[in-house]
Amino acid sequence: MMNMRLFTAVHFTDSACRLRDIPSDTCPETGLRAATMSKDSQRKISWWTRLVRRILRKGVSKRLAEVNYHQLQQNIGYQFHNLRLLRQALIHRSFANESGDPRIEDNEKFEFLGDSVLGFVMSDFLYHAFPNFREGDMSRVKSHVVSEVFLAKLAREIELGSFMLFGKGEASSGGHKKDSLLSDCYEALIASIYLDGGIEPAREFLMRAYKERVETMVYDRHILDHKSLLQEHAQELFRCMPRYRLHRAIGPDHERIYEMDLYIDSEVFSVGTGRNKKEAEQNAAKAALEKLNIKKGKSKA
Repeated sequence: MMNMRLFTAVHFTDSACRLRDIPSDTCPETGLRAATMSKDSQRKISWWTRLVRRILRKGVSKRLAEVNYHQLQQNIGYQFHNLRLLRQALIHRSFANESGDPRIEDNEKFEFLGDSVLGFVMSDFLYHAFPNFREGDMSRVKSHVVSEVFLAKLAREIELGSFMLFGKGEASSGGHKKDSLLSDCYEALIASIYLDGGIEPAREFLMRAYKERVETMVYDRHILDHKSLLQEHAQELFRCMPRYRLHRAIGPDHERIYEMDLYIDSEVFSVGTGRNKKEAEQNAAKAALEKLNIKKGKSKA
């Protein structure tokens, strides 16, 4: 009879989340409140509850111990002084809820802090690496490299998903593969490095992941518009800024085509056309980039 009661209690409270939702003075078998039962029954309930909680917490401790923190530290290139910070960065809310242990915190506060650290480090990098960028240029690049998809890609490269800790439901639904959860955990990881070692280790971790990628995207993939990219190179190559001047507009009002001259050092360097002035300027800048054979930040000059 004793074994059957124990099995029933453990089975009923298999999810620590469900156990936490049941008041401590409620019988897990009958749902009756202590006020309606004898003192002997209340003592039995308290005993069952404590036993089940110990069993569940033992399972949680085992899962925490199974994480290969050494391998993850190798993947990210940083050795923690306080492993508890790394552990918390990996804990999803579902795991913390199911643990039933108030000492186990999820990574949501870390995610909040990591987002700010990431934003600061990337803003500082863009400001110093591309001194001729306008505010709009920096915002455009930054918004791309701190996006959910981009962060999830970085998380996959260090195999972060295999180290994340989820509750049973989230784990069974493939939480370790979801972009949203991977990106959140990556931000939490940034925060854990910052809290453990300060801003410089966090910056070094991010620069290893970002520096080459950002430079490649700016120069190779033209993440910036043509005018912004040309402005960056014109300052470097010619020590002056390109200027645009309308040469002419042809055609009727409803089909008008604008022709724009692009000047460098008071000479026409390229020409572009478009259905409006902005489009013509972009095409003139594109023609100039092609003339300079801009590729990976290099040119013929």
